[in-house]
Amino acid sequence: MLTKRITLRDVAEKLGVSHTTVAMALRNHHTISSKRREQVKRMAEKMGYRPDPFLSSLAAYRKQISPMKLQGAVAWINHWQQPNDLKKKSEYDAAIWRGASQAADRFGYHLDDIFWNKDCSAKRFEQILLARGVRGVLIPPHNKIPDWGDLDWNKFSIVRFGLSVPNPDSNLVTVDHFRAVVMAVQRISEYGYKRIGFVVGDNYNLRLGGSNIGGFLSAMDMLKLKPVLPPLHTEYGNHGIAEMTAQKSTLQKWLKKYAPDAILTTDAEIPGLLKELGYCIPKDLAVAGTTVHDIPVDTGIEQHSEAVGRIAMETLARQMNVNQCGEPADPTRILVEARWQDGKSLPKRL
Repeated sequence: MLTKRITLRDVAEKLGVSHTTVAMALRNHHTISSKRREQVKRMAEKMGYRPDPFLSSLAAYRKQISPMKLQGAVAWINHWQQPNDLKKKSEYDAAIWRGASQAADRFGYHLDDIFWNKDCSAKRFEQILLARGVRGVLIPPHNKIPDWGDLDWNKFSIVRFGLSVPNPDSNLVTVDHFRAVVMAVQRISEYGYKRIGFVVGDNYNLRLGGSNIGGFLSAMDMLKLKPVLPPLHTEYGNHGIAEMTAQKSTLQKWLKKYAPDAILTTDAEIPGLLKELGYCIPKDLAVAGTTVHDIPVDTGIEQHSEAVGRIAMETLARQMNVNQCGEPADPTRILVEARWQDGKSLPKRL
């Protein structure tokens, strides 16, 4: 037998409140007290209330075709010591900003780059965000782990980019670095190279949970490629003259011992060091980068970073729509597929 669908009004009548209160409580709206929200959810569950999927689709359609109204600001929290370094240091970071900003505009939000001065306390910064009407926060990559102090994340919806910032333990969006490296090794092999070397920054690899080294070794195993050259570990980004000299010497010894015919690298200094050592790219040695934006070669992995920014903002908008704030019970990672970019630094072998 068909049974009558339980509606919002049925739940509201049972509790003696308005159907608007019930609807807002089920969306975790901050204007409804936590006690009332729990009361409404328990009653809705007890009565067997379920949203009508057809009405939900209609509401989503109406929202899509209606003129978008400005809904407020979304904060891009910049806790770098030098705030301008965030989007200047890496084209990846600049591109995810563009993708997120464009998506924010579509949803009626304005993406604000808000710098957290080191002299500003966590509570003061929290007040600044609330005064600006910020409900959602995007946390971009940082070169050092930020000290968030006692900022109350439960007042904001949050999405992080990548793995460089380990907390708050929010949902995050990043490139699938593991699969990207597997793709790159497969493409280099298909182009006719037999001795594929990998030069990887230790700190960078650790920040990504070992996905670079893991991807390289897995690719060599899955593709049955021989010989497997041991990756060369570097300390990119922390070099004075002495350190650079030592790295160049280490690179030279590794090249002489293992004689790769192609290199995949995460280290932006490697192409320059190869030229200093007398190698001509690609005549003597082909080179591809794990990101074509930040490594000075034209072949390698295109990290699809604008899509990362767009998807992160779309994820944040959904969280704000249901008032999902703070650290979720089950944090989710969204991994965006990278692409391969052909170029002159790693041509196909005849």
